[in-house]
Amino acid sequence: MEPLSANDPRTAGEFQLRARLGAGGMGRVYLGFSPAGRAVAVKVVHPELARDGEFRRRFAREVATARAVSGIYTASVVASGLDDDPPWLATAYVPGPSLAEVVAGHGPLTEPAVWRLAAGLTEALQAVHACGLVHRDLKPANVLLAADGPRVIDFGISRALDGTSLTATGMVVGTPGYMSPEQAEGAPAAAPSDVFSLGCVLAYAATGNAPFGDGSAASVLYRVVMRPPDLTRVPARLREVVTACLAKNPAERPGLTSLAAMISHAGPAAPAVSPGSYWPAPVAEVIRASQAGAQADVTRQPVPAAEGTHTMTAKQAPAMAPAPTMAPPRPAAPQTQPSSGMPWPQPSPASDVMAQYRPGYQGRPAYPGYPGRSGYPGRAGGWIPGPMRTAVWLMRAGAAVSLVNMIIDLAIVGQIKTAYLARHPFVATKAVQSAAGLGDLVVIVGGAVSITLWLWLASASRRGRRWARTVGTVFFGVDTLGLLITLSRPGIGAVKGMGVVIWLIGLAAVIALWQRESSGYLR
Repeated sequence: MEPLSANDPRTAGEFQLRARLGAGGMGRVYLGFSPAGRAVAVKVVHPELARDGEFRRRFAREVATARAVSGIYTASVVASGLDDDPPWLATAYVPGPSLAEVVAGHGPLTEPAVWRLAAGLTEALQAVHACGLVHRDLKPANVLLAADGPRVIDFGISRALDGTSLTATGMVVGTPGYMSPEQAEGAPAAAPSDVFSLGCVLAYAATGNAPFGDGSAASVLYRVVMRPPDLTRVPARLREVVTACLAKNPAERPGLTSLAAMISHAGPAAPAVSPGSYWPAPVAEVIRASQAGAQADVTRQPVPAAEGTHTMTAKQAPAMAPAPTMAPPRPAAPQTQPSSGMPWPQPSPASDVMAQYRPGYQGRPAYPGYPGRSGYPGRAGGWIPGPMRTAVWLMRAGAAVSLVNMIIDLAIVGQIKTAYLARHPFVATKAVQSAAGLGDLVVIVGGAVSITLWLWLASASRRGRRWARTVGTVFFGVDTLGLLITLSRPGIGAVKGMGVVIWLIGLAAVIALWQRESSGYLR
């Protein structure tokens, strides 16, 4: 919680703002109070978004839909100013720390507390989905731990960010470590996407780490799509639930009703708790300490209004000075009640978060670079997957071996010419030399074509050309037929041996091209 700066507004509708809670991609979040003194979290849209007419229309539709969300595990919408400049939204203020703050400050939750969290978040998502909304950014920072249970904040509002100029600047709704595979690949996110994010949140709560690790956005998204999660530290019974949520195929994830039944069956029996006593004792104590600290912070905040109090009446509202223009957003410290959406920037031309990793991108999802060093030739800040990298180097090795094979073939042609002349000294030398020259030309042209083909396929594969695998596989089939014909006829052993070596290199390259990681990269 931070004091208001000179550029922060002092009012939003009837609410008087007292402190800044945080900032995100959609706007800034403030602690506000109604005329009666009720605390709310007020999200004020960034001015640059407020100037986008399409964004404002979508924002208005989402706010109207979000008002219908009910449930004891969500922060409900209490007011909005859709026609104000900039527009704003007020939700119920939840007095409690975020899951991210609790785990960062006190370590992973105990297993009983994680089961309680799982049950509460499942009910919260049921309430959200029942209204036709999809959260799409469920993460530890968007889960608040109140004394009487968890709360999900910022539900559905992130959908208003789609289809506006915001996406044209390369910003994407979602947090890499908690996005579903379909989100990472640019596909529409439906209800199963929230189930996947829920599994990530539960794994984080149980272990203190995201199940797909840390690192750059590209490397995390690569693991989300292609790698299994790290659940080794998740308790055994809880691991079964989390594993079901983290299925790569959305159709294989349980629905929320089935998930609630799984939690009820696999988890410990729900303890008999009194109102306001939802959590096990250790978590409840952390929440009480956080609430006391937040109350002290509010008390220390200066009262910005001229009237000397944070409350105001409806009659006083018109007389107050208009809110000043907000400055461009700046990074904020960890927040108790984060803003919605939390987009993260990418220098791509559209909402596809990985477009920058494929040269010549033309509107279809690209695959993220392999985690590791940057600057691979022809790449823009990424690294291709291991199997694809292996295929590229095998193709280059094939070009080198083809060069050696061409030199050996030229030497063999020369030996044949010498041996022939030795056995037939009276044959016209000019005719023999002409035939030998033609043989040399055939060897050189054939070797040049083979070398060029290897290097061409290596370059196309490295750059993610979808057709490279098909063309390479077809040529490998042709080479296989040629090798079989060569082996079936009498001939020089060196020629056959080099043919087998080249064929084995081609076989290894084709196998690498058809690995799952290579398929994702080419897709």
